Amino acid sequence: GPSRMLLLNCGKFDFAEVTRGDLENVITATGALSAVGTVEVGTQVSGTIDEVFVDYNGTVRRGQVLAVLDTTMLAASVRDARASQKAAEAKYEQAQHTYERAQELFSGGLSSDAEIEESLTNLKSAEASLLGAEASLDRQRANRSYAVIRSPIDGTVIMRNVERGQTVAASFSTPTLFTIAEDLRQMEIHALVDESDIGQIKEGQNVRFTVEAYSDEVFSGRVREVWLQPETISNVVNYTVVVDAANDRGLLLPGMTATVDF
Repeated sequence: GPSRMLLLNCGKFDFAEVTRGDLENVITATGALSAVGTVEVGTQVSGTIDEVFVDYNGTVRRGQVLAVLDTTMLAASVRDARASQKAAEAKYEQAQHTYERAQELFSGGLSSDAEIEESLTNLKSAEASLLGAEASLDRQRANRSYAVIRSPIDGTVIMRNVERGQTVAASFSTPTLFTIAEDLRQMEIHALVDESDIGQIKEGQNVRFTVEAYSDEVFSGRVREVWLQPETISNVVNYTVVVDAANDRGLLLPGMTATVDF
């Protein structure tokens, strides 16, 4: 029959069945929740925001227009570059005609070697100038196209850092105008684990975690990877453990602090 254990209870003897349970060695850490596949959208050109078409929590598709910069100056730059390209093209055609004429004179003995070499040099120089002007025109056309800011992915706008009429500068670094989360149904936690405990963390390990917003809820996740780059905080070496967590009910929001039990 089943094993029994003798218990002493207030001077009386009681019998109970021996049961088997789990003994857990729990490692607790904290980390911030973030959406998987978050993309920061910026601008490659400077200018004034003319229109903004999306707002917080807006659903966007790949290629959808998010905002448009004022293209007045950009269009003028394109016209200047086109004018320079036309002038360089005319000089190239002139240099080419001069070189062909010099070849004819040289064949008839009416031109020297120095003259034909000079005309060839002028032709090559005009060709180089034409290539530079064409590259400048392509660059200005690209800059004008960059004035239309589009979404690189399908997702949800979780941050909008721009307003109509605002001036953005891309001289030194690309400013972040929008942050788009690819899929809010999948979240990840970057938890910091002490070096004394990191040896017990393995990829694929199941975890439990809670967030302050839902103190009675216990969520589950799985360890995706352990980053090898250490982070020292108050002279304590920590390692970042990335935990995948499903968010089918939409309760978990980016930025929430999660208390994770491994």
